[in-house]
Amino acid sequence: MELPIFPLRVVLFPGRPLPVHIFEDRYRQMLTEVLEADRRFGIVAIRAGAAEDPAPSAFEVGCVSEVEQVTWLPHGRADVVARGVQRFRVQRWLEPAPYHRAEISPLADGDEIADPAKLAALRELLVPYLQALGAPDELACQLPDSAQVGLEEQQSLLEQDSTTARIDDTVTLLRRETGLIRHFGSVGSLRPPGPNGAELN
Repeated sequence: MELPIFPLRVVLFPGRPLPVHIFEDRYRQMLTEVLEADRRFGIVAIRAGAAEDPAPSAFEVGCVSEVEQVTWLPHGRADVVARGVQRFRVQRWLEPAPYHRAEISPLADGDEIADPAKLAALRELLVPYLQALGAPDELACQLPDSAQVGLEEQQSLLEQDSTTARIDDTVTLLRRETGLIRHFGSVGSLRPPGPNGAELN
């Protein structure tokens, strides 16, 4: 499966919104083409500022996003709100045309929650951070939006194929942050909805 790719210094999770400001010509073309097709493109996190050639520094696992809202601005720029749909793995990078493209394989979570106590523990820990609770896998994807979790740790959560393992890792991260807040006091870790706020291309 071939997919347009938008490399960013952000990890997008299924079900989560991502505001993006589009201003480069190549991504304006990408936006026009995806709006004429299925409204979908891929978000792949990069380790460093290598958006011109993301292949060497990009993570292999990303997230398909679907355009939900477009606000057109002067000079062809646009503010876009996209929402994560499904995880994928990059199989190989294709020649830019002119934006980045890749052959990808969709990834699905392969298990259900075996122990209801795990979900209960996650809900209890998420109460101070989240206003709404969803399905188990959605819960495990919401933490990075709320807590001060680094890109590498967010990517590790995204790459987990097991929902149960993702919840275990999420609980560990949230307990760590809760302990830090109790020790040092609140440092304003709550962010607006969406991974890391607006991103620029």
